[in-house]
Amino acid sequence: MKKQLMQYWRSLKEQEQQLVMIAGGVFIIFVLVMGIFRPLNNAIEKAQQSQIKQQELLVWVDESIVKLKAAGNTNVVSNTNLSQVVNSTRGRYQIDISKMQPSTGSLRLTLDSVEFNQLIEWLDELVNQHGLKIENLDLSRDDKSGYVRVSRLVLEN
Repeated sequence: MKKQLMQYWRSLKEQEQQLVMIAGGVFIIFVLVMGIFRPLNNAIEKAQQSQIKQQELLVWVDESIVKLKAAGNTNVVSNTNLSQVVNSTRGRYQIDISKMQPSTGSLRLTLDSVEFNQLIEWLDELVNQHGLKIENLDLSRDDKSGYVRVSRLVLEN
């Protein structure tokens, strides 16, 4: 096979050999660009877009936390029981409470999986309309995109 290829190469005219070498060089450059550089460039673009989305989400979460903390300073007095307020409002936001521990003047909740936007809207209602304070909030990312797990939410009158 190699012998036949060498014999064919020698049978070509010098101009044909140069043309084949140029075509081979162009082919190698094409393979490099399409097989290596272009996919790398696409992957870099996707990573950058993902990073931008994550940064925007972080900014939005930070702003929401600031709003919630600021809203926590309002002095709306609620005469109802904490458990009653929580149970009467959670349904509108599809909040499933897995654990509820009432104590004097506070209520500790655990939520398995909740959509983050629904959680923020629910907490906003509890703080602004019912005068509750968020004493503590521990949450982590859930397996589903846009969902979080709340390991501890402590509400106070």
